[in-house]
Amino acid sequence: MKKHQSYGFFCVLIACFLIGASSTTAEAQVEGEDVVIAKSVTFTSKVLNREMNVLIYLPDGYNESLSKYPVLYDTNTFFCFTYDCGTVELLTRSSDMPGMIVVGVPALENGYVPAPYEDRRENPTTADLSLKFFKEELIPFVEKNYRTNDFRVLYGHSVGGLFTMYALFNYPDLFAAYIAGSPWFQTNDQYWLKNIEKMAKVRDLADKFLFMTVGKKEAKLTIDTFTELEKWMDSQSFDGLTWKSAWVEGDHGSMVGRNIYDGLTYIFSGWKIPNTVFRNADVDEIENYVKTNTAKWAKYGFEKSTIIPEPRMNSLGYALIRMKELDKAIRIFEYMVKLYPKSFNAHDSLAEGYLTMGDKEKAVKYYKLAVELNPGDTDYAKRVLQNSKDKLRELGAIK
Repeated sequence: MKKHQSYGFFCVLIACFLIGASSTTAEAQVEGEDVVIAKSVTFTSKVLNREMNVLIYLPDGYNESLSKYPVLYDTNTFFCFTYDCGTVELLTRSSDMPGMIVVGVPALENGYVPAPYEDRRENPTTADLSLKFFKEELIPFVEKNYRTNDFRVLYGHSVGGLFTMYALFNYPDLFAAYIAGSPWFQTNDQYWLKNIEKMAKVRDLADKFLFMTVGKKEAKLTIDTFTELEKWMDSQSFDGLTWKSAWVEGDHGSMVGRNIYDGLTYIFSGWKIPNTVFRNADVDEIENYVKTNTAKWAKYGFEKSTIIPEPRMNSLGYALIRMKELDKAIRIFEYMVKLYPKSFNAHDSLAEGYLTMGDKEKAVKYYKLAVELNPGDTDYAKRVLQNSKDKLRELGAIK
C-alpha cells in the first residue's frame, strides 16, 4: 500500500504546542493516543554501582524487518534527545542515512571529563570509568536485546564532546564514528589541550570518522581553544581517519542542532543511491551499484535492506504503476518482498501490482500474506490491514 510521508516528531511537537496554546476554558479534552518516541529501560550497572535508565529509540520499520541497525549513543539525553531522534528520522526518510537505533545515555555524574594524569590511580575513574561502563555493560546490553550491526556512533556536546574526543584517541574500537560538539578542552585551565599529545594515544584510526564543531557565537575562550585544537589536528597524521572540523551558526547551546544533523550527513556522505540507478527498475543494476559503491559499509554488517530503504522502493513501484510500466513495478515490489520478508506493506504493494496487471491468483496470495504479517498495532498498519482485507473480499477470497 502506498505510504504517505510524514513529518514525524516535528508534527507531534507542533501539535503539542498548538494544543498547549489553546484556550484553558475548554470544557472537554479531545481523546487520543499517546505518541511514544522511545522506550525507557532500566538495568543495574555493577561498574557504576547504580541503577541505569536508558532511552531506546527504534527506527521506523524495525519490527517489520530482519535487518541489523547502526546505533547512535547520545550523551546529550537530558538536553536534546527528542531533537536527535527527530533528526535521525528526518535523514532516514530522505534516504541520506540508514535507519538507526538511538540510545539515550543518562547523565554520568562527573563522568565525561578525564582525570588528570597526575591524579590517576590503579582503578579507572571519571571518563575512563564511564567508558568501562560503555564497553562492559551498555553496549553488550544493547547488542543483546536489539538487532545491531557493528557501526556505533558516539555523540557528545561540551564536556560530552571532550569525552567523545578522548574515547576516539584512547578507546577507538568502541565506536566507528565520533561527533564532538564544541569539545570542552578548556576545562581545568585547558589541561587537556596542554596535554593533548599524551591524550592522543592511538594515531592509527583506520576506518574511523570524526566530525567536530564549534559555534561562531560562542565565548572567546571556547573559540580560542577550538582554534588551537584545529591547528593541532591539522598538524598531525592520523592513518585512515576521515574527519572534518566545522564552524556553525549559534552559541554554545543553540549550535547543538547543527552538530547532529551535519555530523550524520558527513559520516554517511555517499550513502544515498542516485535516482538514476533506480530509474530503469533494473534489480541487477541496483545490486551492482550497492556492491560497488557502498562496499565501505559492508564491513560493519550493513545489509542491502538497510542500504535500500523500503519507502523509496515502494514509491518507485507506485510511480511505475502510474506510468503503466507494470513489469517494472512488479520487479520492484518483488525485490521489496525479498529485502523485507516481514513487511506487510511490501506484500500488500506486490499484491496491488499483480491486481493491476490482472493476475488475480497472485494478488490473492500476497494479500493473504499481507494480512498474516500485519499486527494492526498502528493507525497505518490498521489502514493497510483494512485495505488488504477489502481487496480479498472484492476478489472473493474471504467473506
